[in-house]
Amino acid sequence: MPSSDQDVLIPTSNTLSRSLSGQISRKLGERILDGQLQPGQLLPDENALCEEFGVSRTAVREAVKMLVAKGLLEVRQRIGTRVQDVGNWQMLDRDVLMWHQSLTIEDERLISLMELRQSIEPDAAYYAANRRSEAQLKAILDAVDQMQASTRENSEYVLADARFHIAVLRATNNRYLEALENAIFAGLMLSIRLTNPEESLNRKSVPLHRAIAEAIAAQDADAAYSGMKNHLADAAARLSKVVKLDPSR
Repeated sequence: MPSSDQDVLIPTSNTLSRSLSGQISRKLGERILDGQLQPGQLLPDENALCEEFGVSRTAVREAVKMLVAKGLLEVRQRIGTRVQDVGNWQMLDRDVLMWHQSLTIEDERLISLMELRQSIEPDAAYYAANRRSEAQLKAILDAVDQMQASTRENSEYVLADARFHIAVLRATNNRYLEALENAIFAGLMLSIRLTNPEESLNRKSVPLHRAIAEAIAAQDADAAYSGMKNHLADAAARLSKVVKLDPSR
């Protein structure tokens, strides 16, 4: 997979990434986001984590507190520390965004995630047009405006793009669709660094998003569905140019 300075779209966090507890929280956070640690799964106990990372219990506890604050973990007395359900994850937290961007992923999985998005998001836009609240519509429209204002700054553009797609998914008011939020989010975060590496492509993408937002605002479900389908077809075509896929797939 190609790699360049443009791949790093989310700026690194400040003191969090430099402290011992911050480094541990990042490693554990990446394992959760990458699926190595599944929702409901218990973390190893403190002693095991201290031994693995070569740190004190204080550093481990601080790292766990950071991940609890981000909705990734929960601590229960007599049970232990376990991974939270996806719906509790703070997807738009800056560190969570950064951790998503740092994950490495094989090309075939990238394509699979795009296929999932193409299967789910057009219907999500359709339902959002029919069911969205005014507050949910505002979140969608604000995200498009932020994309428009951030085409020259990829880190901010990616953040706005993520907000848009999550806002549409949440506007379906369907908890089962919302449960797919992490997979949709992962597909977006892992592919956009390849499909939108420069300002000109960001500018091309904004009108596609705005057409979806305007259709949802007008409660035109068919137009919202078509708009999302067109947008994802465009993204998939760009992705296919920069990833390698087994022809037998």
